[in-house]
Amino acid sequence: MKELRFTVENRPGTLAEVAAALGEEHVNIDGIAGVEVEDTGLIRLVTDNPGKARRVLQNLALDFEESEALIIDIPNHPGELATLLGRLASDGINVESCYAGVERNKLVLTVDDVALAKQILRIA
Repeated sequence: MKELRFTVENRPGTLAEVAAALGEEHVNIDGIAGVEVEDTGLIRLVTDNPGKARRVLQNLALDFEESEALIIDIPNHPGELATLLGRLASDGINVESCYAGVERNKLVLTVDDVALAKQILRIA
């Protein structure tokens, strides 16, 4: 999966405009995180169609970067996230982003060593 990250103006309706544009192109959002950083909004998202999502962001004149993202099924039990992140940390993998996917028990991660993370977490 690909994570697209970009900034938007921090004002009412900006994120709704991005979501509407993606929806109009039948792009489904599989995971999204947004935070306010000073006067801008930092958005990270994973979609079911990164190619279309790129075109949508380009049409909205949004500069973006992309990274490989891992989508992980994680049990909804106390300590599961700590265990998973601890496994990565013990092998020196830095987590760059971590947020919930829109489906139940899905976790989205970007890390500095995708190949090793996949091996540790036994992801194909």
